[in-house]
Amino acid sequence: MAVNVKSCYLYLLDNVHQMFMPTERPLDETVDGAYHFLEKNIEKCMKNAAGRPAVFKEDSEARKLFLEYRNRTIPFIDFANAIATKRYDWKDRYEIFTASDLFLCEIEVSEVEYVIGLELTCKEGMVHHVNQSETGIQNNLIVHQSIIPAASLKSANFFMIDLDKMTLTILENMTSTEDDDTHLYADKILECKTEISVKEAVKKARYVAEEIIEHHELDKLEMVPAFERVIKETINEGKDIDMKEIAEEEFYQTPEAKLAYVAEIENQGIEKPVQNSNWVKMPLKKTQKIKTDTGIEITIPLDYYNNKDYIEVINMPDGRLAIQIKNIGNIENK
Repeated sequence: MAVNVKSCYLYLLDNVHQMFMPTERPLDETVDGAYHFLEKNIEKCMKNAAGRPAVFKEDSEARKLFLEYRNRTIPFIDFANAIATKRYDWKDRYEIFTASDLFLCEIEVSEVEYVIGLELTCKEGMVHHVNQSETGIQNNLIVHQSIIPAASLKSANFFMIDLDKMTLTILENMTSTEDDDTHLYADKILECKTEISVKEAVKKARYVAEEIIEHHELDKLEMVPAFERVIKETINEGKDIDMKEIAEEEFYQTPEAKLAYVAEIENQGIEKPVQNSNWVKMPLKKTQKIKTDTGIEITIPLDYYNNKDYIEVINMPDGRLAIQIKNIGNIENK
């Protein structure tokens, strides 16, 4: 997935010092590394499993503006200015006193055009400053605020709008106050209806699987890791997550468990396949960790986990369990 930034406007939203700094010109593409920095971070956000699919509400002001931009009746900067202004105002209303940099971009990915919003929170730190004067060179430290995004982009806010389909993907954290909880970009700024994210779906799928497996007295140690692996493999193949198909595969030997799983997953709000339109990726486990009620933890490579030639859980006569590890050539302290 190669991201090509065609144009980008940077807005400085400093709600700490009550300063909103709009822009009149796009980001200078000749600055070494600037566009590469953006493209890499946009790509990470696009593949983030926490991104929620969305569509504009019919009465959304942002939708009306976006249509005007798409129909070329207003330039992109007019749409960008409106979104940036709204974001600054809503940060103020919800007393989000941070300084952040908001990048609003036109991009192209695999010949598909998108509008992107990427907001990164600035952090305060000390940087060196060289002062040259007639009396000589003086090296100082000064307080400086800048964007220092973590590799995981946990603090990033991000949205992506397909120029042709007008569908969206939104990645943001919940904003909570004493009065309400809201997603500012989805609910207030863009005014969208969102669906469950891939990450949320995996979490709910695992929770329901554990409940059903325990209720039907199935092998939890074997089935839960297998269930999670099947879901993540489906995601990494770029497919939507059809919980009914996965239940059919994992509970094929226990029809009543399969029916119970499908009913409960629908009760959790997953009534149709979960979209994976951005080909998000989720890491597959290479090991499985198990922990006993006595506090002993064992980490097992998945290649050996379900192979009874190497490890086996045994039911003891007194109703307790034993773990037998076999075919070991050597043991070392770690």
